Amino acid sequence: MPYIFRPCKFWVLVLFLLLSSCATRAPYLNPTPSGTESPDGSKQVIVEIKPVETSGIRNPERERLGLDLSAYYTAFEVTIRNQTANAVTVDGQNALLLDDDRKPYNVLSVEESLDYYRSRGMSDEPTFPILKSLAAAREEMEKIRGLRLKSTEIPSGGSENGILYFRKIPPDKCRQVSLSLKGIRIAGEDQNREFQFSFSCGGS
Repeated sequence: MPYIFRPCKFWVLVLFLLLSSCATRAPYLNPTPSGTESPDGSKQVIVEIKPVETSGIRNPERERLGLDLSAYYTAFEVTIRNQTANAVTVDGQNALLLDDDRKPYNVLSVEESLDYYRSRGMSDEPTFPILKSLAAAREEMEKIRGLRLKSTEIPSGGSENGILYFRKIPPDKCRQVSLSLKGIRIAGEDQNREFQFSFSCGGS
């Protein structure tokens, strides 16, 4: 049976491509010089930070996480290992990102991250509709909820893993990006530990 060309389908495809091209992606960030930090001492809290990069077809990180986070956020995957003899509490909302101009980006809450997803990561630009089924959008939003770094308590010898979501850093403001993670406290101590990490744009 011959294929019947339907102009309306063609224009839907063109519209989809145009809208996709309008969305800026989060710039690729490199750790400088390391994505791991620990205070002095052999029995301490170890924090590992990895920028999330899900661009490209068949990207292994995109397949592992189940969605293209780079299209929506500047995001970091965090792994916290408790090598102390005490419990460690983690506040998943106590993180701050600074761009070249030292402009602060607070970590997004659950609702803020979902609102930012709905706007396709373009809070300061005109909002376009998400061209996917409602079921697919709901599935991705549930993954965003599930992947985030949660506020929790880590027992001695345990670990916790999750993602910090931030609004996208502009590609021209990422030559020297710093991430501060402040919401980690060892039981028995009277103040939080603070961990600092530096990143730069890929190729810079």
